[in-house]
Amino acid sequence: MTTRMPPISVTSTPADDGLSWLLDEFVGRVIGVTAALLVSRDGLKMAAARLADDQADKAAAWVASLHSLARSAGAISGVTASGFRQAVIEDDGVLVFVVSAGYERHGGAGLVGSVLGILASPDADPGVIGHEMGLLVGSVADHLATRTRGGAHLGAGGGAR
Repeated sequence: MTTRMPPISVTSTPADDGLSWLLDEFVGRVIGVTAALLVSRDGLKMAAARLADDQADKAAAWVASLHSLARSAGAISGVTASGFRQAVIEDDGVLVFVVSAGYERHGGAGLVGSVLGILASPDADPGVIGHEMGLLVGSVADHLATRTRGGAHLGAGGGAR
């Protein structure tokens, strides 16, 4: 179980401060979570917690790929609205959670959302982790949109790249 805490408000934190600190706090607070990663939908690492740089870069690519595959399930089944909420992968050694983050509030205007990936121990409580991920995304959604390729990235990651 995890201690109940209100959603974290970062409305006064400038976007170019990055969000790795927030992911670190999440990993430290939610029981069973071992690492966290925020990536653009095209696979660029925006922020990471408890992952070495090379691990985070590799994980960014597969988190974005998992997100893309999961979102396409709706199209295959004939659902017209994008109702993707979460993908969970269970392995003997790890649980992987992938959720959309931030793009729903930024329809159009050259902005797309990002993807939150969480790694957890195999005995972690998926319900608690999913709930906490929802609170995290909801509390910082406005900071999670990125510009489409060719434009400067917004949100986590330190300004224009």
